[in-house]
Amino acid sequence: MAHNDAAERFRSWNAPHRPVEAPLVAPRGDTPALPTVHLSRDRLMEHLDAAVSHPVTLLCAPTGWGKTALVASWIHAGRAPGRAAYVRFEVNCGATAWRQLTNALTAAGIAVDPATYAWTNARSNAHHHERAVVVLDDLHHVTNHTVLRRLERLITRLGDRISFLILARTEPPLSLYRWRVRGQLHELRTDHLALTQDEVSGLAEGYGVRLAQHFRFALWHVTEGWPAAVAVILSAMVGRHEPERMVTDIILGQAGLNEEVGLSEYVRREILQHLDPEIREVMLRTSILETVCPGLVEALTGSRGGARLLAQMSRANALASFYGGSHSWYRYRRLLRAMLRAELRSTLPFAEERALHRAAAGWYAANGLPSDALTHAIAGSDWVSAERLFVQYWPELAGSGPRAMTARDGTQPPPDIAERPMLALALALYCRDTGDLVGMSAFIRLGERGLGEAPTAVQAEVLAAMRLAEAVAAESPERAGAAAARLLERTEDAADEHVYADFTAAARAVAHLTFSGAAVADGRLEEADEALEHGADLARKSGFNLLTVQANRLQALTHLSRGRLSAAAACARRVLDSCRDAGIAESRNISYARLVLATVCRERGQLDEARFHIEESVNANAVPDPNGWVSGAIALALLLFDRGDHGGALEALEPLLDSRVGAMPRYADVTARALHAELCLHDGRLDRAHAVIAEALRHWPEADEPLLTLARLHLADGRPAAAAQVADRVLVNGPGSLVTVVTATVVLAQALRQLGDVAGASDQLDQALRMAGPEGIRRPFQGHATWIAEVLASPPVLAVTHPRELERDERSGLADDRAQPPATPPPATVPPEEPVPDGLVAWSAPGAAGAMADPLTEKESQVLLYLRSMLSIAEIAAVLSVSTNTVKTHVRHVYRKLGVSRRRDAVRRARELSLI
Repeated sequence: MAHNDAAERFRSWNAPHRPVEAPLVAPRGDTPALPTVHLSRDRLMEHLDAAVSHPVTLLCAPTGWGKTALVASWIHAGRAPGRAAYVRFEVNCGATAWRQLTNALTAAGIAVDPATYAWTNARSNAHHHERAVVVLDDLHHVTNHTVLRRLERLITRLGDRISFLILARTEPPLSLYRWRVRGQLHELRTDHLALTQDEVSGLAEGYGVRLAQHFRFALWHVTEGWPAAVAVILSAMVGRHEPERMVTDIILGQAGLNEEVGLSEYVRREILQHLDPEIREVMLRTSILETVCPGLVEALTGSRGGARLLAQMSRANALASFYGGSHSWYRYRRLLRAMLRAELRSTLPFAEERALHRAAAGWYAANGLPSDALTHAIAGSDWVSAERLFVQYWPELAGSGPRAMTARDGTQPPPDIAERPMLALALALYCRDTGDLVGMSAFIRLGERGLGEAPTAVQAEVLAAMRLAEAVAAESPERAGAAAARLLERTEDAADEHVYADFTAAARAVAHLTFSGAAVADGRLEEADEALEHGADLARKSGFNLLTVQANRLQALTHLSRGRLSAAAACARRVLDSCRDAGIAESRNISYARLVLATVCRERGQLDEARFHIEESVNANAVPDPNGWVSGAIALALLLFDRGDHGGALEALEPLLDSRVGAMPRYADVTARALHAELCLHDGRLDRAHAVIAEALRHWPEADEPLLTLARLHLADGRPAAAAQVADRVLVNGPGSLVTVVTATVVLAQALRQLGDVAGASDQLDQALRMAGPEGIRRPFQGHATWIAEVLASPPVLAVTHPRELERDERSGLADDRAQPPATPPPATVPPEEPVPDGLVAWSAPGAAGAMADPLTEKESQVLLYLRSMLSIAEIAAVLSVSTNTVKTHVRHVYRKLGVSRRRDAVRRARELSLI
């Protein structure tokens, strides 16, 4: 189900050359036929299966979101519980709408008494306990108040026997709140109806279009899952060479391509021409903005009802969605905004468009948002304002990092640009924010020539800041670190010459923050921490908001590299909140903050949340961000690997594997190759995995990820002693990431267990759990539930052997003996069907019994053993071969008897009582 009837009508306009095939499924009654290319969406079918227990189900979304196709496919699949009546209301149907409804009910065998609204033939029906379904499609066309009141009474009277499915572009004027507060209303809106990435892939297969994974992801992202748009684009790709090129051009906003594939025509006919003229005018004029707020609406349109108009657009369903922030920002859907911008350029004179940009620049400047003010001043050719903004805000503008903004066509610098060096540097920042790094370098050189051979101290400082911004935009840590050192020197020289007192602190903040980012990329964490602490303090003192955002982003990355997940997540959320407050919807700061949150969620085992943040990290605009793209690709590959989708992980990783060593940042090189080896290991290609890891360790002999992968390879080869030594080498290398330490400790425990040293393995596991608990680290334990449970529940059989002794033992032949399974313990004295859990003797200790008035039962004691692990309730239930509800019951009893309310407190109290 790719698109609804509106998309079908569109296809009839634009594809006369393509033969129309018969519907795949014959219609049932008045139910619409399914599209030729149809995708069954099981997740939404299940929503409808559950919805029929409610009196009312509302499917509310704009045209092209697949409402009709979803319900039609559900009915055609035979999933409606009983009789089904389908009513399609036409425009201006008036009072005839009621007759349409009663006729459809009668045709479906549902006779309604016009006076009492009772289902009169229900009792005579042999299946009188069945629940019928009535579909009211395009109910937004019904405006007759009498019809609406009668419909409401009908739903109230028959809601216990009939489920009414309402399909509308906007909320119908019914008393929905009554059903909503009673829990009798089930709702599906654009967030539910939007295609997922997997559905985009399935639809592409239906059209016979082959796209690489990252292009499918890009198509999903730029369309935001809008089913009709995805269907129109894929339809245009059929039979074309290089379909990926079309995705790239659409991301770049190529208006000609949008016209060619028919997207512009679709938006005009199915969306814009149905809008209220006032709203349509507001949308066109504000399409020049990344985000829009009531103040900007009033500044650009002269209207006094900005808040009202935006609320109307939001209620018009997905035309504009609320974004938040102190100015009450809204944002248009990406593809819709691109179409609106193209429509504006075709209908509005260029001079008027420039006037809109100037009005926007004035509003942004007055509200303390210099980055957007500079962009719109340049787009409006307001060179005086652009120059003034740069002089007033250059530390914040240069140090805030690139934005992901759309370039404005037709913007040309003034003829005297060579004589205005500050304006040339302002244009360099504009080029950076619109992705033109070549243009940025050219304007910096032009500004440098304009300053002459002997610039003042302040001018030299500004130029040093611009060189730093150029290095940061190019994602070159080495150049950025050197540029930061030069900026610090120039700042000292210009400290007494600044017009604004806070410029010195701001410039120093920019230098220290940049140096910190370069040090993190190079693995010099101690230097990074020191520079970041100093830079963040200076950023706060300077009062420049975007510098504080930059500081929070770098703090998030630094905390993440140390394994401080809670602190990293807090800093990342501050970045998102600050950007939302400033109306920034797409920037590198947001992308990296989302990737930090994705990594935190992944380490905590929250894979669905991690997927959400990865998807949100992608910028829709094609601004060159090579390292950001690499980070996103690696994050996606790691997530798919954790989900067990090894084929998808390899597909996500493949574009990076052909890169030569050093072409990517160090962390990306190391992580990509370590993950490649892990994938080879899971596919059983051990020789290939060893070759990949050997190559990685040749370049980075002390890198933790390849070493841990090597340890897992040794375990797979049956060499636990070698694995233990490698894991111990990671632990001895020095303080690094807490996640790495926990992972290495778990690997060491696994190696000791294979060597038969269960006591040592238990001790290492206990350490790992203690370290992982405060930060909620779960990933190192996942996939190891069985052997971890065995170790935690087993009595000690051997003394702990330090890993450094293992190589010596292996050479003397002792490791082979130790690797043999321990001797079979004496038979238990209890019946075999109810074995005594290992370690139960602890619960009969005098100290424990004396401290607990109500001792733990045998089963509760067994569950308590597993509570100290990172196993979830479901995983504990799987290990014990019982239901999750049984485990939950035991956990509640354990909490009550120990006098605690949380898992962590239960483990702490159990240790105090020597229960574990």
